[in-house]
Amino acid sequence: MAFAGSTGVQRGDHFEFKASAAETASTTHNVAHPGGPGMTSIVVKVTAASGTTPTMTIVVEGSDDETNWFQLGVIGSGGYSVGTTATAPTNITTTGTSRAAFVTPEFIRTRSVIGGTTPSFTYSVEASIG
Repeated sequence: MAFAGSTGVQRGDHFEFKASAAETASTTHNVAHPGGPGMTSIVVKVTAASGTTPTMTIVVEGSDDETNWFQLGVIGSGGYSVGTTATAPTNITTTGTSRAAFVTPEFIRTRSVIGGTTPSFTYSVEASIG
């Protein structure tokens, strides 16, 4: 797998935005630099969830300069939304796999939005850069 920073990834490469590990707070993940327009297929695999009413969504962001980021969409339980005006998908609250595809600008990254009382999610975020 290719890993973070401004290091480029080739079209067709697999990229790991976040390795599988427990997370208890919202976090920004690794940055992929595919180098221009294309499609990116993202898979979120949640293997454990705990806490009182734990919730999580994965926000996918793009940038043309790796400084100014804009929202490409949000991945949730059983679906995703594109852009910022669409209705957000249902929060992830338990184990499972969610998939999404987004048009990719120069740079792409993901970040988690975690809520609940003492939430903990063990999950990974991986992509195929196309």
